[in-house]
Amino acid sequence: MLESCEQSAQQTRLAFHGIVILFLGLLSGIGFSYAAATTDVGSGAYGAWRFAHMEGILNGLLVLAIAGVWLKFEHGARSMTVARWLLVLGCYANIIGPIINALFIARRLIVPETGLEAFVVYGFYIPGTLPIFALVIFLENLFRRIRSS
Repeated sequence: MLESCEQSAQQTRLAFHGIVILFLGLLSGIGFSYAAATTDVGSGAYGAWRFAHMEGILNGLLVLAIAGVWLKFEHGARSMTVARWLLVLGCYANIIGPIINALFIARRLIVPETGLEAFVVYGFYIPGTLPIFALVIFLENLFRRIRSS
């Protein structure tokens, strides 16, 4: 019973983080709308705000989807705790980095040229890859559960 309560609490916390990330993505949609109304479609500001908006929406939906199936996972392994943290931290990085980029840099970054660009790229975009590793752990957990049933 205690384990079930803890899993339910984890599911609730995941859903909360998913909603916050989704909300940030929707807020960045305001910047995207402003850039669409005031700049050319090919401008850096337009692309940066569009990127931030889409990152927020997609990452928020990803966290909410995992929260929706959270009780279907086997929760005994420590890897599930690691995967949960990788997912949440990576998805926050995936929205915060693009918002900083859109607010202060206004272009899609691959190779940083200034200190702020390096901070965004190395501080947010690279940790933004963490959800990939979390999804691998979640898939492995589900496949193991399917094989055992």
